[in-house]
Amino acid sequence: MTIALLSMSGLLAGTEIIAMTLITICSRKKNLLYMTIAILLYGMVIPFLVYYSLSYSSIGTVNFTWNIITTISMIIIGKLLFNDIITRLHLVSFLMGITSMIILYIAEADLIKLH
Repeated sequence: MTIALLSMSGLLAGTEIIAMTLITICSRKKNLLYMTIAILLYGMVIPFLVYYSLSYSSIGTVNFTWNIITTISMIIIGKLLFNDIITRLHLVSFLMGITSMIILYIAEADLIKLH
């Protein structure tokens, strides 16, 4: 797992975080402008970023990294912006997600050595 892959996964996660936050705001304010922007992000920006990310790693690695970053970020944003509750199990999942990314990094490094 390279810095480029982490950067692209971060961009993917950031785009999805913005889209999910806009959808949440839309559901609370009933303003479809937020939903329209989210649809554009999901439909136009994310596919381009996935396509570009695939030049750095496999779809499984890209998707896994992107999902872990998004999940942890959305739990934090839910707490900060929408007063969602963070439990001890959320904290455990943060640690498991970060541990999983470290293991994936090691696996990717081994794959690179094999080629």
